[in-house]
Amino acid sequence: MINRTKDKAWKGLSAMRMILAIPIIFAIMVFPVPVWAESSVPQEDVQGESQLPLVIAQVQPESGSEKIDDDSIVIDDLEDLEEGEQALEDESVIIADPLQPWNRMWHHFNDKTYFWMFKPIAQGYRVVVPEGFRVSFSNFYTNATAPVRIFNSLFQLKIEYFFKEFARFLINTTVGFVGFRDCAKDCFGIKPHDEDFGQTLGHYGIGHGIYLVWPLLGPSSVRDTIGKGADSVLSFTGILSPVDLEVPVWAGLKTHEIVNDISLRIGDYERLKDAAIDPYIAIRDGYVQRRKKAVQE
Repeated sequence: MINRTKDKAWKGLSAMRMILAIPIIFAIMVFPVPVWAESSVPQEDVQGESQLPLVIAQVQPESGSEKIDDDSIVIDDLEDLEEGEQALEDESVIIADPLQPWNRMWHHFNDKTYFWMFKPIAQGYRVVVPEGFRVSFSNFYTNATAPVRIFNSLFQLKIEYFFKEFARFLINTTVGFVGFRDCAKDCFGIKPHDEDFGQTLGHYGIGHGIYLVWPLLGPSSVRDTIGKGADSVLSFTGILSPVDLEVPVWAGLKTHEIVNDISLRIGDYERLKDAAIDPYIAIRDGYVQRRKKAVQE
């Protein structure tokens, strides 16, 4: 009887900890941000990039909203749309889509999830948290995924990129206050280069396979799904996994990363959707075109 009572008390305590975890983590994340956060990244860098998680994920790799700001590396969603329309006439970017009904179902699910849940949350978050703080959080999440770019640059024998990404990680982790400031770019002019394991597989001639749309994660392919799994071992998700952290804490951090990223991108997906006759086709073809360019660079 005593053991049952203890079990119920423990379960109640665990539930309470789960409920309280997210606001606690949010508070921890917000208040330690340095005073210079407001000017850590130029305004044009924030507006010039566009990577909506959930709806058009992996137009992101796994990192914050600052992501990679070189126009030759990070492609704006509207540019993806234009490239997607051009891709219809380019056989080299056509991807097999035998699961289109299934993929369209998840595309619709992601679309509704964005508009009904994540966008309203991100709008409220944007009102409460100043843009400079949100950019600093984005820098932190980007720095946390530096091992993905470092190792994949090495795997592809891109030695220059390898040393640049390694230098960026050292500088931003130290001088940049654990990555909250992109000091490597702001102070030393070392720009990031987006590399992931999906690109590594493509670099060695492995094709996409079929097109896939994942719930909450967005567009992908067989090759890039495998690559995403490999990258997760080195990324923020892999390093700080639920095994190392309590599940509510880990989930809170991941949710914060997604909401923070969307708060910097509100409006981009809406413009893409309004401009496309069929947003599913536009996103699919734009995704394949962008990945093709990423592999070739």
